[in-house]
Amino acid sequence: MAYLHLFWPEGTVLPRPRALDIFHIETGGCTGCALELRAVSRALVAASIDIRFVTTPRQAGMLLLTGSLTMAMAPVVELAWQAMPGPRLLGALGDCAVDGGLFVPGYAVLGGVGERARASLSLPGCPPAPATILDALVRWRMGEDRPAPPE
Repeated sequence: MAYLHLFWPEGTVLPRPRALDIFHIETGGCTGCALELRAVSRALVAASIDIRFVTTPRQAGMLLLTGSLTMAMAPVVELAWQAMPGPRLLGALGDCAVDGGLFVPGYAVLGGVGERARASLSLPGCPPAPATILDALVRWRMGEDRPAPPE
């Protein structure tokens, strides 16, 4: 009779899921980065990489922003950030999200999120190529590009 090994021996440290769950918000701009990110999401599914995009911030470990931060989207970003559980990461993708890009701060545009918050992952480009985005996410996931913890 075959036995299923569903139970771990006493004292064994259980493996933890190490997937990176990303919730994406386009905060304003031309949506070029969001289109490139869509291509990346398809590649992640096809390659069975443990990085995935989720549909709600309650499932996410990383909030990934594209586009300049606008006055209208700032409360939405804050609500999504507060809804995320546990240790949260912030990512800025594209020139607009990093430093404002072409959109200068004004009455409706706050600029880049990189000027207002410390991002764990910051990838400039207008827009960055899907291969560059995929490489940055995988390298960050593997721990090669993680910033030093704050002192």
